[in-house]
Amino acid sequence: MIFGYARVSSCGQELDLQLTQLGAANCEKVFWEKDSGAKDDRRELRRLLRAIGPGDLVVVTALDRLTRGGPYKTLCVLQEITSRGATYKSLAEPWADTTHELGEVLAALVGYIARKTRQDILVRTAAGRARARANGVKFGRPPKLSPLQRAEAIARCLAGENAGRIARSFNVSRWTIGRIVHDGR
Repeated sequence: MIFGYARVSSCGQELDLQLTQLGAANCEKVFWEKDSGAKDDRRELRRLLRAIGPGDLVVVTALDRLTRGGPYKTLCVLQEITSRGATYKSLAEPWADTTHELGEVLAALVGYIARKTRQDILVRTAAGRARARANGVKFGRPPKLSPLQRAEAIARCLAGENAGRIARSFNVSRWTIGRIVHDGR
C-alpha cells in the first residue's frame, strides 16, 4: 500500500498543494495534520507509523514535512519507517527514495553523516560545559536569596517564626524557605 503524509505548521497554512502532489504519486491513504514539525509527538504521524508494514511505501512531498528537528530527528523517523519493513520516498529529494538500491545506499550514507554530526555536537557541547565549569561558571538558575538572606531565613525559622511569614518578607514561596532551612541544617 502507498501511504502519504502531509503537514503544515499552522492553521493559516494550506495543505492543498501537498495533497495534490501525494494524489499524483498514487497514494492510497494520506495522513495529514496541521501541527508544528518541531513536536516529536504528532497524532497523525503516530497513526501513520502504526499503519505501515512490510512492503508499504510512505511518500512525503519533502523530508521537512516529517520533522523540523534536523537531520538526526528526520533519520529517526525514517528509521522507524524502515524498521517496520516499509520504504519511503520524498518527492522533493530524489536521493531520499529507498524503493531502489541506490536510494538505500544514499539514505544509509546520509544516516551515517547525521549520526556522526550528532555525536560530534554532543562531544563539543560536553567539552564546552566542562571548560565553563573549570572557569567557575555555575549552571542552573541563580539562587533566589543571597547567602546573608539564607542565613537570616534559617535563623528566623529556628527561632520559631512561621515559614510563610519569612517567605513573604523575602518575596519567595514558603517552599523555598523550607528547602533553604532543610539544606542549611
